[in-house]
Amino acid sequence: MSQYANITSIGLEHPSVKQVVEIAEEILDENKILNIDTLYYRAKKRLKIPRKGLNAIIQFLINDKILVNRSKFTKRTVLSNETREIIFNFIQQNIGAHFSLIKNAWTINGELGSPGELIWHLDMLMKFNYIKKLTLKNYTIFLPIEIDDESGKIYFLLQDEIYRKILNHLISNDSQERSQIYKSLGENRGTIYYRIQNLVEFQILDLLADNKVKLNPIKR
Repeated sequence: MSQYANITSIGLEHPSVKQVVEIAEEILDENKILNIDTLYYRAKKRLKIPRKGLNAIIQFLINDKILVNRSKFTKRTVLSNETREIIFNFIQQNIGAHFSLIKNAWTINGELGSPGELIWHLDMLMKFNYIKKLTLKNYTIFLPIEIDDESGKIYFLLQDEIYRKILNHLISNDSQERSQIYKSLGENRGTIYYRIQNLVEFQILDLLADNKVKLNPIKR
């Protein structure tokens, strides 16, 4: 029974874990919805796994979002939907994409898909730990699950040309006052000041005692 003591070290390639997933998919084929209790009793009857070991395997699969109780899918099958896979691939290729960007890029047979359907697909991808969402100001952005929040924030900001100009300017010029940045970039003053304030709030820039700003050294 010791082989099940730390099931997270076993992983999805362990034969017993694979067998439990296969039984879950078998139940889905029969009933269309996964019931974890049914999975437990069927696996207990069929597999020679101690009760604690089986519970550990099922808990591992739930914690890692491989299986979701009362769902029609497993993590493997949730991407069998072509539309959902397209949305997932778009988010992987456009890390930090906000909802409107995804909506405007997403088409079905050449026509824009409905916002409600897009929300449903995004929810399914989040439910199975393929993606996560992050709120920044008035934006909801989406990230592949393996991207940390701080990196996702930077990916999102770098989609904006003026944010890129400010950051590139400070990489080259170290600390500067807001007015110096505004004059150097030749953009609207209010636009520059607003974005600098956001960068300070997001802790990408540090506001110094002399009212200058500089890149947070951790974010360089």
